[in-house]
Amino acid sequence: MSDIVVVGSLNMDMVVNVPHIPAVGETLLATDIHHYAGGKGANQAVAAARLGAKVSMIGRVGKDKNGELLLKNLRDNNIDVSGMEIDEDMSGTAFINVDPLGDNNIVVYPGANNKITIDQIERHRSIIENSKICILQLEIPYNVVKYVVDLCYEKGVKVIFNPAPALEGIEDELIKKTYILVPNETELAMMSGKIEFIMDNIEDLSRKVYSRGCENLIVTLGNKGSLYVKDGCLKYFESKKVKAVDTTAAGDSFVGGLAVGLVEGKSIEESIKFATFVSALAVTKNGAQDSLPNRLEVEEFINIYKPL
Repeated sequence: MSDIVVVGSLNMDMVVNVPHIPAVGETLLATDIHHYAGGKGANQAVAAARLGAKVSMIGRVGKDKNGELLLKNLRDNNIDVSGMEIDEDMSGTAFINVDPLGDNNIVVYPGANNKITIDQIERHRSIIENSKICILQLEIPYNVVKYVVDLCYEKGVKVIFNPAPALEGIEDELIKKTYILVPNETELAMMSGKIEFIMDNIEDLSRKVYSRGCENLIVTLGNKGSLYVKDGCLKYFESKKVKAVDTTAAGDSFVGGLAVGLVEGKSIEESIKFATFVSALAVTKNGAQDSLPNRLEVEEFINIYKPL
């Protein structure tokens, strides 16, 4: 059985390189277009697998060419796909604009990801029950996420919940059953009841979300690093300074690295440090899963790293 199970999305990413992120009503000429295997769930699964963990994926793809490619990519990364199922709908697709600084915006068509059901979870519940950590996001139906969290809580499986994309109405009960909640700035703001994120308010927002019942809260802050909140104490972790090319899977690589650190017996703080190196390497390459580093690359990076 696997140490880590990811229940989540798989998308084919259509990445368009643009001179800048387009404004409303603006038409741009792209310089390049590429297709990459993506989806937050699959990204996190591949990130963990490339770092040496035994990983299973529970998800859904369409009966199309993209679905075949997405499944092949999981297998090529030694991920157990016995929990994957095929749907009549087309596979999830993400449309990503990337500017020269590596910043992006993303529009996602969920497709088959929206067809994951509680019945599918029940068919493969043994995969979850026999794992140490279950990773979840919000690119699949919310009722399925809640069901998996309840199952994990009942069976003593630790949940890492990445509440992305941002969603209103996440109940406190779900947060209380989560081992580590990992939002970014936007998701933190929404979970705190604010419309937008302001860096000056990061600590107040974090305390407010933590007070909803978090056991552990890690806020990812892009090139500003991350913030760990536990029992009223706040600790910042600096990012690793690198030349960013594409930030598409930065958060997903962090989550994957965090999970691997934990299953290897590292503390949460040690796992955050490890995950920070992983995510820094991920932004130096194009694509989502194509950018995810292997264990040797990360260890070499840790050994030679010097801030820019």
